[in-house]
Amino acid sequence: MAKKGLNGKLVGFNGRKKSKSEKVVFGIAFILFAAYAAFILFFFVFAFLCALRPDGTSFENERFLHSNLFSWPSNASFNSFLNSFDTIAQINDHDTFLSITWNSIWRTTTYVFLSILTSSMVCYIIVFYRSKFTKFIYNLGILVSILPLYGGTAATIRLYNQLHFINNPLALITSIGLYGGYFFYMHSFYRTLSWQYAEAAFIDGASHYRVFFQIMFPMVLPSASALFVMSFIASWNDYESTILYMPKFPNLAYAVYAMESIATYNSAIPAYLAGVLVTLVPILVLFLIFQNSIMEKVHLGGLKG
Repeated sequence: MAKKGLNGKLVGFNGRKKSKSEKVVFGIAFILFAAYAAFILFFFVFAFLCALRPDGTSFENERFLHSNLFSWPSNASFNSFLNSFDTIAQINDHDTFLSITWNSIWRTTTYVFLSILTSSMVCYIIVFYRSKFTKFIYNLGILVSILPLYGGTAATIRLYNQLHFINNPLALITSIGLYGGYFFYMHSFYRTLSWQYAEAAFIDGASHYRVFFQIMFPMVLPSASALFVMSFIASWNDYESTILYMPKFPNLAYAVYAMESIATYNSAIPAYLAGVLVTLVPILVLFLIFQNSIMEKVHLGGLKG
C-alpha cells in the first residue's frame, strides 16, 4: 500500500519513490480488485431490485425476464423486506425471527471462539516448548492438512447419535480440535513473538498459565481478533450443521436455505431475496466495525532494556 510524500508524489511506506514498474503493478492490481468488487456488488444490487417487486409471479414471465429484470420497478415496494421477518420464522412453528437470530449468534460465537482458543493453546506449546513430540505434532498437522479426507460425515453422525449430541448444544465442544483452519495462522502469529517476554515473567515468579493468558496470548490478540471476525463471517453462513446435527436450533443460514424451496413453490422470489439481504445485515455491520483490524492486522510490541 502506498501513500503520498511531502512533494505529492507516490511513495511507499519506507519513503522511497515508487518506480514505473511498481506503479503499473499497483494499477493493474487495483483494476482487478475493483472489477472483482463490482462483480460481487452486482448480485447484491440485482437481489435488491428483485426484492422491490411486489409480485413474484412476474418472474415466471419469460418476456418480463428479458426486458425488465434489471430495471427499477415502477411499483417498487418494501413489503418484502418487512414480511421477510415473518417468512424466516415460518420455517419452524416454535421459533421467531429473534430466536433464530440468537441461535446464529451463540452457535457461531461459541464455535469460532473454542476453535481459535484451542488452536492458539496448541500452537503456543508447539512454538515455545520444542521437543521431538511437539515437532511430531506439527508435522502431523501438515500431513493431515494435505491429505484428501472424504466420507467422514456418516461416521460423524453415528458418533453424535451415540454421544447424544444431536440437537444438543454440547455438540459445539467438537470444535475443540488439534488441527483446523486456524492452526497454521496461530502458529505463524506466535513465531513472530519473542520468548524474552516469558523469560522476564518467569524471573518475577509467574507461572506457565499466567505467562500464556496474561502476556503471550494478549500479544497475538489483535491478529486473533481479526481471524475471529473473518471466521465468524464464514461460519455465519453454515446451514449444513443445522440440517445434520441441530435441526431444533435453526440459524439464519438454514432459514434462508429452507426459504428457497418455499419461495420457488409459492412464487415468492422477492420475499426470498429480501430475506437473504436481511440475514446479511449483522455480518455486514460486523465487517464495517472491524474492517481496519481485518485489513491491517496490526502487531504492536517491544522490548525495553
